[in-house]
Amino acid sequence: MKKKLYAKLIAVTVMFLFAMTAVVSASYAWFQLSTNPIVEGIQISISGGNTILIAADLTETVDGKTYHYPDVFSDTMSFSQHSSYAYLKDLAGLRPVSTADGIHWFIADKYDADDWKVQNGEAVVGQVCDVEDMIRDVSLEYANLTNSEEDADKLAKGHYIALDFWVVSPGSDYYLRVSTSDEGGSFVIDLLDPVASEAGTNSTGYTLSGSIGSTAASVRVGFLAAPDQVVDDTMVYYQKSYSYDQQYTSLRGVYPEAGGSQTYADYQFTIYEPNADAHPGGVAEEGAYVQTFPVGLVNDTPRWVSVQNRTTIQKTTNWKQTEQGTPLIEQIFQTALIGGRVSGTDAMEFYRDYLQCHFAPYVNSGDFIRDTSRVYGNLDAQMFGELETAGATDDVYIIQLQKNVPQRIRMYVWLEGQDADWDPKNAASSFVLNLELAGGTE
Repeated sequence: MKKKLYAKLIAVTVMFLFAMTAVVSASYAWFQLSTNPIVEGIQISISGGNTILIAADLTETVDGKTYHYPDVFSDTMSFSQHSSYAYLKDLAGLRPVSTADGIHWFIADKYDADDWKVQNGEAVVGQVCDVEDMIRDVSLEYANLTNSEEDADKLAKGHYIALDFWVVSPGSDYYLRVSTSDEGGSFVIDLLDPVASEAGTNSTGYTLSGSIGSTAASVRVGFLAAPDQVVDDTMVYYQKSYSYDQQYTSLRGVYPEAGGSQTYADYQFTIYEPNADAHPGGVAEEGAYVQTFPVGLVNDTPRWVSVQNRTTIQKTTNWKQTEQGTPLIEQIFQTALIGGRVSGTDAMEFYRDYLQCHFAPYVNSGDFIRDTSRVYGNLDAQMFGELETAGATDDVYIIQLQKNVPQRIRMYVWLEGQDADWDPKNAASSFVLNLELAGGTE
């Protein structure tokens, strides 16, 4: 980015491991799963440098009130190894939802015989409901669901992920952005699946195969950042904890608990849209951009709204190729097979156990559009490829960090139900999300 000083990058890796390909029925990008894909645990790790530090979110409940404060800050952290995030190992697969602000979530439902629109002949039983009739979720009711019987009804309609973490800048005030780098950076990409190879094509009998699907094209990551200072008794409990560092005298970021109304006096919401020029559903030519208008509130009425001032847009990420034109990760897979380190039929054995979920060395992450406002102007969709790119977006940032003031951030991961690229025939079985957050001065 132009004339900006950047802190060392924070890398966040999230892997969604679905047990089977989703079989779905769709209506205007919304869908309902007819199978029950399972997430075998979400792998999240964060690393940084001495300019931006990371900490897990710790909680303490006293007399029914929950207090949040940071764990020990460091340049590395693994969510999956931290007890605060044990729930990530049991999450069910994502189901499409929609949000424009990270507070009001809209969940698709289907009309039944008791709905007045069915009785008036304006809809039929089983039809996906109109925007104004969608379920409104303002209490994280549809977040972090499992495959339990208790969550089954909700899960059939929608599901997204919500988690909190802390960042701090000990050296300077920094603007925090989603970014990319030569070491992988931020990306979403569908995992390749092992399939039986044709006779005589290789000695192992298996090869990795696949292409970008509708999941990778419609995944969104959101960062809700409330800049307000914590003014209750949180500091009292933080100071008594093992994680307390005396250089931190105040905390920022107040969010309602799950089950409570998600309302805020002040906040910023940033949407990260990866693979913005990939169109597996055929809604546009590859390389073009199709704007997504998620559901939001306009005068308390659900409407499709523009998110041009809060979206950071990235071009498509691809698997690195060898000189022979095959994915580099396929070469690694064949080496693992020949060495007897993995079996050809178990993809997760290769990705999780052999690669240790380190995907960044094997991808070419897409660049970011430098000026997002250009995308939402009078730009023809086919001119998207001509826009200036950079390692991060200039005009959209997550939050301005104040020196030595820990900031709690609430992060969401979801499938945007209003993304035009949702095509049930191309639903992906698994994908990986990798994030890098960069701090920079304006």
